[in-house]
Amino acid sequence: MAKKKKSKTSKTAIDTDDYSRKKVKEFDIDTNIKVAYKTGSIVYGKKRVLKSLRQNPFKMLIIANNCSQDLENQLNYYNSLLTNQLFIYRYKGSSWDLGLVCAKPYMISVIGIEEQGDSDLLSLKATSK
Repeated sequence: MAKKKKSKTSKTAIDTDDYSRKKVKEFDIDTNIKVAYKTGSIVYGKKRVLKSLRQNPFKMLIIANNCSQDLENQLNYYNSLLTNQLFIYRYKGSSWDLGLVCAKPYMISVIGIEEQGDSDLLSLKATSK
């Protein structure tokens, strides 16, 4: 067997870090909704959200992508009446997907976030502007 030669490498090549391979952590809305559902306080469903919106405003609303135009108009109307405007986030998935994120076997068209718990849902407000 032939002996392998030891290659001399410079210290700079060993000491440098390759940052291109490090993953940038993306904001995952599904996980944050699950965390808010378990640790915070949320209200879901059209009737319950509209009823609660009249009494005490939420910190944020999440509506499904296939939410009806009537419901969206109602939410925007109530939002316009409030002194502090709510942040309304349009979820990219359907109402079935939003229901599955909340661990429910049915469709959920709108979620009202009263208390976010350990999630970072309110950081969506800063990133969307």
